[in-house]
Amino acid sequence: MPSNVIEALLARFRTSSEPSQPEPSLWESHLASPMEVHIVDKQDIFYKKGRVLAEQAYRRTWNTENLIDGNDFAVVVSQKGKVIGNINIQLRYKENFLKSEKFFGKEHWNHYFNPSSDSVAEISALAIAEDIPSDLSRPIMMMLILGILSLCRLKGISLLITVQHEFLIRILKQGLHLPFIRNEQIKRPQGEVPNDDYWNQKTSPRLYYIEPNSYPVVETSFSYFCYLNTAGISTVFYPRIQQKEQLTYSAFRKSYSSEQQKLDLAV
Repeated sequence: MPSNVIEALLARFRTSSEPSQPEPSLWESHLASPMEVHIVDKQDIFYKKGRVLAEQAYRRTWNTENLIDGNDFAVVVSQKGKVIGNINIQLRYKENFLKSEKFFGKEHWNHYFNPSSDSVAEISALAIAEDIPSDLSRPIMMMLILGILSLCRLKGISLLITVQHEFLIRILKQGLHLPFIRNEQIKRPQGEVPNDDYWNQKTSPRLYYIEPNSYPVVETSFSYFCYLNTAGISTVFYPRIQQKEQLTYSAFRKSYSSEQQKLDLAV
């Protein structure tokens, strides 16, 4: 991938000591309508719309002709019917290994974590529309992350995995304060990988992990809500994942407290 393309991607999220001042016309026009966050399964029309955005972005940036799917859910951000952000999540089942396991080996996270096999998931296909103001890239990322964290709580996911290049993880860690951990034991793919610029770089993408229910992640997600409200960015969440039974707040709170206690004991 040419260095100028990486610089262009980084520029959309780059921070400085003084916040940038977006042109009022662009910023205000995008604040006029609420941002909609769709949390959906793969049968939903917005799953398909999000995949179109991701496929276009990966083709344009990485020369990827066939973006691997195999996912179960998507978080898709739209505004006035136009899709402007996408991320996918794949759950792990006994008979269905994660994409990263095919590239880096079965249960590669065991070097660092010991979760149950059905509480692990992988996120991929992150994409943001190219024609939005750069100042909105970070808020859209926040909405995608908030959607993923909601899915993790709904599906009982305690460990998230992603295969990324270091420059994007730098954005997620420094710009969005997400404590990703890199696998230092496995540095290169062990299986056959797609033939595109994402994988054919001099430096290969690496394995990263994050615990979605940990205190630092929960605290960071709360700061996202505060920022979006303070910045005047109206958001509407549309979770459309079917549940077996109605979730009451008391049941949610009990589960939430139990998970926090487990995390406190693990620290």
